[in-house]
Amino acid sequence: MKHGDVFRRILSAVIVCCLLVSCGETEKKKRTVGYKGEARSNPFLAAQRMLQKQGKDVVVKDGVGGFETETSTLLMPRSSINSVGRAKRLMEWVDQGGHLVMMLEGGVGRGNDFRKDVVTGEASQVESSGLLYCLETMGVDWVEWSIPRDKSAASPMSDDDWEAMDESDRVLLGSEETEFSMGGRGMEIHHWAARGLTFDVTYEGDYGSGEKGDNQHRYLSLLYGGGRVTILSDARPLRNRYIGYADHARLLTTLVDHSRPGTIIFSRGQGDGFFSLVWRYFWMAVLGLLAMVVFWLWKNLPRFGPAQDLPDGGSREFSDQVRGVGRFLWRHQRDDSMLAAMRGAISRRLSLSAEGGNEGVFDQLSERTGLPVDTIIEAMTREQIREPGVMVKVVKNLQIILKHINEPLKQ
Repeated sequence: MKHGDVFRRILSAVIVCCLLVSCGETEKKKRTVGYKGEARSNPFLAAQRMLQKQGKDVVVKDGVGGFETETSTLLMPRSSINSVGRAKRLMEWVDQGGHLVMMLEGGVGRGNDFRKDVVTGEASQVESSGLLYCLETMGVDWVEWSIPRDKSAASPMSDDDWEAMDESDRVLLGSEETEFSMGGRGMEIHHWAARGLTFDVTYEGDYGSGEKGDNQHRYLSLLYGGGRVTILSDARPLRNRYIGYADHARLLTTLVDHSRPGTIIFSRGQGDGFFSLVWRYFWMAVLGLLAMVVFWLWKNLPRFGPAQDLPDGGSREFSDQVRGVGRFLWRHQRDDSMLAAMRGAISRRLSLSAEGGNEGVFDQLSERTGLPVDTIIEAMTREQIREPGVMVKVVKNLQIILKHINEPLKQ
């Protein structure tokens, strides 16, 4: 058997195998990808709309914004408290009556809450100096400790098993339930965070999720000056997917009820950028700069529109043409070209040489015109004239010389 026949048979067998494999049935599997539209980019959209239906003024902002007295409640993740300066401004705003809700976990404006591995919580981040300043000011420690979880709930499962579960069964999968009483209202709140808060609730008006005498909490709400600071070790109960379960919606309503009247702001987690700060504090300078740029463009850019044809039958005075050429040469610092014609006419008339030896002729011109010899030499030889007054004087002296050279010079 020839090698070519063997190769063709092997190739045919490979093609037949591929065709047989492709004849199998396609299996469709369900995969949850999460919310779409605005709910995908805004994890607190449900909370926002719920408060708006209650008549509250709710705003979602990328940056923190100004700490105005009109703001009643400010909910922000720890990534927004990224500097000591911002932390001090926050605490000053709280001292004046504001309500700061610090979301230590689950407060960022990104992430997919429909992943089956959400029970593992967010990746731990390095605490910023601003966050540490706020916690130290309140006397709160954020430490590693967790309540034992139900092993069956947190055990790994396949994607198919997770998709087969009802949403009501899997939404709180792997969470732990905590009792949180605020203002005499007990609430059942779920959490997934592996870190907690340590603080001894001793003052009237301070609320914690721990038992009496227990300084370990998942949620704290403490008075500070004229305002309040609420610290949530896990803010996922306020997100779109979880707010409709247990007493999560009631938690948000209770927090707002413990605030002064005003605007409620949800911060997405990004700090204020350079340009937003410039616009906020130096907007007048920005507008002035823009006006100056527009004026400069209007002054220097050529006019827009199609080129217009020259009018038929129009005439232009010769003096206007000469004046235009002179202005062009003067703008481009070509004084040599402006004076070349007059100096050339004088040189040809007097047969002056470029190598020198013209002192005697300059003396006779001085006697004839009455101009000093230095003035004659300057008019005939000076270059790189940049002052308008000097140019006028040189041209005037050249005109005087031209006026007298028609008469024969004395030998």
